[in-house]
Amino acid sequence: MSELLRISQRDDETPSQSRARIALTPECLSAAVLVTCKTFDETPVTDVVEELMRQTAAINSGDMTRAENMLLAQAHTLDGLFAKLAGQALVANHLDKMDNFLRLALKAQNQSRATLQTLAELKAPKQIAFVKQANIGNQVQVNNGTQEKPARTRKTKKTQNKLLGVEHGERLDTRAAGSAGGADSEMAALGKKHRTAKPCR
Repeated sequence: MSELLRISQRDDETPSQSRARIALTPECLSAAVLVTCKTFDETPVTDVVEELMRQTAAINSGDMTRAENMLLAQAHTLDGLFAKLAGQALVANHLDKMDNFLRLALKAQNQSRATLQTLAELKAPKQIAFVKQANIGNQVQVNNGTQEKPARTRKTKKTQNKLLGVEHGERLDTRAAGSAGGADSEMAALGKKHRTAKPCR
């Protein structure tokens, strides 16, 4: 292939660099496969590469005719393959052969459908809508710009819980006489002589 391929060398590259650059182009890689598959008899590889480059340039300029024709031809080929495999499944004399042929036929049918779907999307691309965010509400604030760091809350020193006037580490004396309540200040705590002999549990 390299003997038939004509390579144009740039001023800033060596011959090996120019060969590597050309050999790695999509058109050259595709031409290598096409020539290996015996698609062309004695056609020079350079002519195949140049034709692929012309088709690539057409697509880059917005002409999708070649791609559309290719997809339609492939869909027809896959449809013919589906019909061939389905026919072989119908005349198969063993259940395993019928199952294998039907599986392959349905795969070809699915690929034909996917190819036609790709062609339809190529002909009529889906419209992508870019919608700006709208926030409507009562007392709602949305900041889509730069976010400021929230102000730190000042740490407050934890105060000790002085429940019933007992300091930390002291035991609460439940037998001590309490003061009169605020609801009925005339009521006083019972004296020692009025208490029961046995404490209630």
